[in-house]
Amino acid sequence: MPKALDLLARSAFRVGRLEPVPGWQFGQWDHKDPRAWLRRSIWRLAQSGGYDGPVTTGWYFGMRFNHHLLGDMSQCTYVDGRYEPNEMHAISKLIGPGMTVVDVGANAGVFTLEAAKLVGVQGAVHAFEPSPRDRERLLANVSLNALANVHVHAEALGRATGKAVLAVSGSDHPGHNTIGGFSYAADARAYSVEVDVTSLDDFAAAQRLTRLDLLKIDVEGSETAVLQGARESLRRFRPAVVVEAYDPSLRQLGTSASELLQLLRDSGYELRVFGPSGRPEPLIGDELTGVNLLCLPQP
Repeated sequence: MPKALDLLARSAFRVGRLEPVPGWQFGQWDHKDPRAWLRRSIWRLAQSGGYDGPVTTGWYFGMRFNHHLLGDMSQCTYVDGRYEPNEMHAISKLIGPGMTVVDVGANAGVFTLEAAKLVGVQGAVHAFEPSPRDRERLLANVSLNALANVHVHAEALGRATGKAVLAVSGSDHPGHNTIGGFSYAADARAYSVEVDVTSLDDFAAAQRLTRLDLLKIDVEGSETAVLQGARESLRRFRPAVVVEAYDPSLRQLGTSASELLQLLRDSGYELRVFGPSGRPEPLIGDELTGVNLLCLPQP
């Protein structure tokens, strides 16, 4: 990336406020902010010129983050200065010092970094990312912030221990890696890689976990399988769960959003969706207004 463009990109950046954003959608940005217009122009120039970066800027909680400008996620992290703000705000209210968090499908580490800062040096974050490309980016962000409490794992989580073939998506959609088929027409497979799979229950036993306070799952259709392999952990630890429930992705792996919802209800969880206000609201029936759920354990 040209040095002058990198300097301009870094100087133009401003991280967004950590607060609910009513009606937030992927790729939106503040059209009233002149600096956002500048970042948008820089981002489009990088896209057209094939300049991935990364561009390293400040991030939430005094941390730093590497933005890869050829990926669509940077529309959020760089242009808008935030990523899934409603979910990030909710998570910030659920975890605190000394807690243990498991991030399944950590990608470049947006949620991992937040969790690591909030749980502090006495806590732990276990981040699972089987894609070699995205695990490298995750490790870079962890190293950039010297986060000794983050443990990065190359396995995929699923129903049981074994092997699977992961389709790694192109660099323009780095968050869409999947063990199933791609559910978005724009996705293209960059390459495939065989990965080790373990269940959360087997992992918790092997690691001798004594607590699990938050479980975040975003794995492009494997969410039901992850939860099926976590039944004992859900029963024993009663973590809060933040999970994606996108029916087209789930159906690529022979399940559905309805099945995922029922599994969580059967496990004693109250389900909430991020409503028009940007805050979690009780889910009525199976009518999802968004793709992410906040699930809270009931007594």
